[in-house]
Amino acid sequence: MGHKLIVLSVDSLQTTDLIYLKEQPNFNKILNKCALVKNIREIYPTLTYPIHTTIITGVHPGKHGITHNQLPSIALENPDWSIMGSDWNWYSSAVKVPSLMDAANEMGLVTASVMWPVMGGRKPKHNLAEIWPNRQEAMRDTFERACTKDVMDLYYDSFLAPFDWGHRTDMDGYSIEIAADIIRRRRPDFMLIHSICLDHCRHEYGDEGSKINECLDRVDRIAGTILKAAEDAGMYDNTNFVILGDHGQINIRNVFNLNIPLKQKGFIRTDETGKVTDYDAYSFSAGFSAHILLRNPQDERMKQKVYSALLDIQRNYGDYMGRIFSAEEAEREEGLSGDFSFVVESADGVIFDNPVTGEAVSDTKYSGDAIYQGMHGHHPSKGPKPPFLAFGPDISEGVVIESGDMLDECPTLAKLLGADMEGMEGSAFAILK
Repeated sequence: MGHKLIVLSVDSLQTTDLIYLKEQPNFNKILNKCALVKNIREIYPTLTYPIHTTIITGVHPGKHGITHNQLPSIALENPDWSIMGSDWNWYSSAVKVPSLMDAANEMGLVTASVMWPVMGGRKPKHNLAEIWPNRQEAMRDTFERACTKDVMDLYYDSFLAPFDWGHRTDMDGYSIEIAADIIRRRRPDFMLIHSICLDHCRHEYGDEGSKINECLDRVDRIAGTILKAAEDAGMYDNTNFVILGDHGQINIRNVFNLNIPLKQKGFIRTDETGKVTDYDAYSFSAGFSAHILLRNPQDERMKQKVYSALLDIQRNYGDYMGRIFSAEEAEREEGLSGDFSFVVESADGVIFDNPVTGEAVSDTKYSGDAIYQGMHGHHPSKGPKPPFLAFGPDISEGVVIESGDMLDECPTLAKLLGADMEGMEGSAFAILK
């Protein structure tokens, strides 16, 4: 083992944010000494969980298996639309390929993870998983399955149990403090940290504005908290730090409920109360894109009927629907494959939603009591792009690269960690000494 590595992912951090952050105390110091890769091209779809899995595996979603934040959870018999998307890809056991966390464990390193998506379970030696209570089991049972015992013993009663889960947009309120404490206590060799406040702020307030700047002030303090913890632990000079974003966001213009025209064309059947009783195909929103799933994906005749219907919907709703990808096109062009038969990209500024009742098009997207103004899940050819910043003993200071690819991030992290990983699809950024 050479030097330690701490990775801080700031969800929804965009390259354009660095203009504002450079005037803040912690990022001012960071940006004056770091290597910077601007405008990273993401994978498709630009969703948090697939992206964070790509960051630590170095492969497209079609290989690592995480193609969406959530699971549709629609049963063939008695399909229940009320639970669509309620189950999330929380657990690392769903990842189909080895990750950098696996490599670090094989090297015998002290590993830690705080709120890193798709990391639930015992893989990191010290793990606070990104997870929240669900209605199927007791809250403590949920967290005990996803987090390591030391994290439960130290932090559950003080931080997790009293947290207001009805307003879970502020999980950084406990997670960053826990991350700093783990750094001081455990002095990890490899640590992954995920901050979510900026992403939630952009969902609620849109891509830019005074509220976003206020949240960027907080992001600056979060970075300072992590760096100060490394100093307190006596490991700052022996640590390489990476701060990265996962995707940008785009302001929402309209909401398109694609399942409603699919129902009108007979692919979804409901009773007199609007409850779904049966289906042949349905749309599962991924934000600015959607996955089209068939009851029987092997039914080629039905697949052709659905494709013809999607083309007809595209003609009738041209202001809201963009390109229709076949499963083969999505895999060939973007390395995206899964249980879906089609992927639909929206028109600019239009997000998909899942309801089967109401109007096909609306102006407002609700999430609980909040109205969403911004979203992601779009094709990587669109939207603001995230940055990749690195600084520490193995990083060349002052290097600026104008654009990069997300597939190159894991090879860079692996080199910094001294890990030998096979099968990665990219190559390391030219920022290492």
